[in-house]
Amino acid sequence: MTKDSTQQDLPAWFAETRKKGVSVAGNGLFTIFRIADLPLQYYLLSSGVGLKLVEKLGGRAVSNVVTSPVTKIGLSPYDSLVFGLAVGSAAKQIYWCLGVADNKFDPGFSTMIAAYNTVLNSVNTLLTLWAVSSNRPAVGDSWSTMFTTQPSIAVGAGLYGLGLFTEWWSEVQRKQFKQNPANKGKLCTKGLFGMARNINYGGYSLWRAGYSIICAGLPAGLGMFVFLAGDFSQRAIPLLETYLAKKYGEHWKEVKKKVPYKLIPYIY
Repeated sequence: MTKDSTQQDLPAWFAETRKKGVSVAGNGLFTIFRIADLPLQYYLLSSGVGLKLVEKLGGRAVSNVVTSPVTKIGLSPYDSLVFGLAVGSAAKQIYWCLGVADNKFDPGFSTMIAAYNTVLNSVNTLLTLWAVSSNRPAVGDSWSTMFTTQPSIAVGAGLYGLGLFTEWWSEVQRKQFKQNPANKGKLCTKGLFGMARNINYGGYSLWRAGYSIICAGLPAGLGMFVFLAGDFSQRAIPLLETYLAKKYGEHWKEVKKKVPYKLIPYIY
């Protein structure tokens, strides 16, 4: 299969993202921007600017924000949890960029991916500060009451943990598979990738849904999951699988038979 035939009918930007190698500038920018997201989220939660921004956008800000520092990082337990979601996602994505990914992402693409995640995080943070959507506990804000009085927070935390682990571990397993010389020219169908061909995308959808549930309740989490799963199934997966079909030919047909699910095991 020639390079031209592999890339036929694929957008130029997508073909660029499939190139192997390391872009020092791209990886550096991605890492810097993902780290920079953390002080932004903390500032929105702690300074009162987030509350004012909600009001400037025409919304009514929550009135039960604990303003006095009650945890070691100077936030209420609930806001500390929300900030922790941003920390966990940044840590996972930076680890993926520097330690797992083998595609050469140019600075422009890396910046776009980092900005996309910052936008989603910021929307979630503002939803916690909007009275209509906020999922913060109405009575008390302690680690014990937070999960007992607001069960959806526990549901969101479970989905967040499951999704983040699924995305991280599937990518680690695939890297280990590729590093074995016996697997050269083969696609990974071992471990979690033996359950769904794009299970890393499924993991991303799950932890993003959990993130939104913690911030704005079950409807927001469902909406986030539908949005991401729809985008992956209608855009990202067709592009990727068109590329794989052209590159791997008969082997790709074998992979599809062995692993029939695209995104979520036993569902789709």
